Amino acid sequence: MNAAERFVRVCCEIGNFTEKLTGVSVVDAYFGPEELHPKTLSAEKSTTDLVHDIHQTFDALCDEIDDPLRLEYMMGELHSLNAVVDWLSGKDITYSELVEGLFHISMKKFSENEIDKNIELLTDLLQSYPGDSLHDKIQRFGKEGEITGDALQHLLTDELQKQSIKIGQEFREKIFTLMGASVPDNGVQYEAVRDVPWGGYNWYLGEFKSLNQLNIDRRFNKDNLQSTLYHEYEHHVSNLWREKAFLNTRNLELAVVPLHTGRCVISEGTADTAKDFLSVSESDSRIVVLNALTPISQMTGINAAILLNDEGKSVEEAIEYLINRGYRTREAAEASISFISPTTKTGKINLFAPYIFTYFIGRRDFVHPSFLKAVQKDVLPEFFKTIYMNPYSGSSVTWNKAFEWM
Repeated sequence: MNAAERFVRVCCEIGNFTEKLTGVSVVDAYFGPEELHPKTLSAEKSTTDLVHDIHQTFDALCDEIDDPLRLEYMMGELHSLNAVVDWLSGKDITYSELVEGLFHISMKKFSENEIDKNIELLTDLLQSYPGDSLHDKIQRFGKEGEITGDALQHLLTDELQKQSIKIGQEFREKIFTLMGASVPDNGVQYEAVRDVPWGGYNWYLGEFKSLNQLNIDRRFNKDNLQSTLYHEYEHHVSNLWREKAFLNTRNLELAVVPLHTGRCVISEGTADTAKDFLSVSESDSRIVVLNALTPISQMTGINAAILLNDEGKSVEEAIEYLINRGYRTREAAEASISFISPTTKTGKINLFAPYIFTYFIGRRDFVHPSFLKAVQKDVLPEFFKTIYMNPYSGSSVTWNKAFEWM
């Protein structure tokens, strides 16, 4: 068994391990050979055996992989998966150590002064908006154009499918043409789901197609729904190029897409920057308000996760914080808690508890500044080629090295 085969096997067996303990596999997508598919591999390996396999794979990678960026990418992924196994096996790990071990970023709690600056900007934007207080104004803003439940489910079967085709065309015309390259795209289907901790999710199915699910328990309006559509479609696009790279190179490690690694920081960062990539108009007054509200929501969401997982605060204290500082409704705050709490409703470890850091940090510290630099230097074709045609650039571990040329 070569190093890449060992890598895929250990990823998939850890996926079976996490699914058994938490109900969620860290293998987010797989499009490789059937004999290495997670369903064909053991779900009963002990944590000792898994860690032993990880260390054997480390050694094999060092012996066999010559490409420095490819090696660094794969080593970083294994380090993250080792942290997953340590965490779920009950090893004494702080929340800060977990975030750093998984994503190779530092945990940071945002200061209330930093949040206040963003609130001041939002206050100015909503100055003439009806309402007795900022909280009231924001709740009224969210209610306008609200879509939820059955109405959202109906929208999924028609309008969102049309918008998805339009977004795909935008990627081809504005990015792929610039790159001078193309990739097969068999499209995205949309589906409504309930009783999940997230608002939207891209399930990449292989064979250049995806299933995008939207949680109809959540409340969307036409503005944040558009942002969700672009975000989830960019995940689809990234995986299209990853599958093409796998088929062209036959590098097996590209056939497995793991969660909870440095890859996710860049994956969520590019998805959150998709509208910037495509020069989507942000001049509409409601979009301007939404763009000012988003960092407040993200920063307070991260702080609430730290309150729950690092500082030992209660769920109710975290909910109150999201209401008072994040300007959420109680319903929205309670929905957010299910994503960041240490345990699920059924009492299992919540695998997503540390994941919230990937979105804000991925965009702010990695993808968006690099995109702006590429615009400034007039090297957007090379920028997009690095992101989409070099899958080993897509990790917080390798990002800076992959962009040294810029």
